[in-house]
Amino acid sequence: MDGGALSSVPEGHREYLAAGADIIKTNTFMPSRDHAASARIARKIAAEFSPKRFVAGSIGPAGTSEDGYFHQVCALIEGGVDLLLAETMTDIGKATMVLQACEKAFQKNGRSLPIMLSVTISQEGLLLSSETLEQFCNSVASHKLFSVGINCSFGARHMKSHIQRLREIVPTYVSCHPSAGLPDSSGNYPESPEEWVAIVLEFAERGWADIVGGCCGTTPDHIRALARAAHQIPHATIDLL
Repeated sequence: MDGGALSSVPEGHREYLAAGADIIKTNTFMPSRDHAASARIARKIAAEFSPKRFVAGSIGPAGTSEDGYFHQVCALIEGGVDLLLAETMTDIGKATMVLQACEKAFQKNGRSLPIMLSVTISQEGLLLSSETLEQFCNSVASHKLFSVGINCSFGARHMKSHIQRLREIVPTYVSCHPSAGLPDSSGNYPESPEEWVAIVLEFAERGWADIVGGCCGTTPDHIRALARAAHQIPHATIDLL
């Protein structure tokens, strides 16, 4: 998966794909009116690379209604995404709203896509709403999900016990795309590609995470180092579709 901070679009997509990302995200984390156009841009750039790369339609937590999310999902489907990534979810209510919007969009369009659902957590492993991972997973268990995961948060080093716990409680694939630590006052992230990869790679090696990638502060260098290491782990390679 690509890093969270794209330098520019579409050049940012190319940088992460050239670094070895198997999945890139559309530039649609924040609500906007150009979801379909953003998806088409990502789809076009992904088609330049071989073997096949996948485009995830990014859906962030800033939406305010199920209807708004419904229109976003429909636009992402229209734009040609391969899967939907509801990421950085902060509470059960918002995640449920997104999932219901996805299912409504699938009915309208007559086709469904894999859904990756990912939350952001505190250092204690709670959602920002103070709900537990167990509560969250139980609340979404009735929905058909491709994966459940953790992203962003306080960086990879604070996720170890929580990603391990998530692996124990969900029947789906598990994803993990953490930030490169917390930024300083100048906006610089502390974890170098080598430091960050050493932590994230352990998650894949131990079988705690099936899909790994980067969020805020992870550069093409982070993804390049991760791709080289993770692709050597047979059990970490899965088919998306």
